[in-house]
Amino acid sequence: MADRQTWAPDILGAPFEQVTLPLGTDAEGEVMATLVRSRPRAAALKPLADVDVLYVHGWSDYFFQKGLARFWNRLGARFYALDLRKYGRSLRPGQTPGYVANLAEYDADIAAALDAIRQHTRVPRRLVLMGHSTGGLTFSLWAARHPGEAAAVVLNSPWLELQTGAIGRQAIAPLVAARARFDPLGSHPVVDLGFYTRA
Repeated sequence: MADRQTWAPDILGAPFEQVTLPLGTDAEGEVMATLVRSRPRAAALKPLADVDVLYVHGWSDYFFQKGLARFWNRLGARFYALDLRKYGRSLRPGQTPGYVANLAEYDADIAAALDAIRQHTRVPRRLVLMGHSTGGLTFSLWAARHPGEAAAVVLNSPWLELQTGAIGRQAIAPLVAARARFDPLGSHPVVDLGFYTRA
């Protein structure tokens, strides 16, 4: 659980702060997630003053969208973003970027983030989950396993299905399964032509 004293300035600068959330160890060493926060000023009279937003990034990503946090803060919401284990701020030397054997492993990351968020809550607040790309898939699956925990789930370009559809999935699934058996920590094919990364 995050201690109140562990919040530190984030790489995005003020008003962003971050806290490291220890998650134990795995075969690659110490595992942790990183929670980033941005809190609104004078939120009491704003429409979302009783809302905490928790954002999770996509597959080749981490949190850097200052404008997104400012949008929610202007409405009065407290904004939090979670860099999942082995991504962005949470990636440690020697770790395979973004690797988990099962998306349910992220339940521990989300639980640690919610514990840290709730340390600063005196009255019940609504939880809004916001996921981009595979973050949308992660939150959709989490919400299904934890019914009633979130007031809303916002999906931004969620990766809920391969772009090739059911027929394409059936065609490539055996290839992916075979590769995963022989090289589970290997790199995935590059699907970004560089535009998203440069932006």
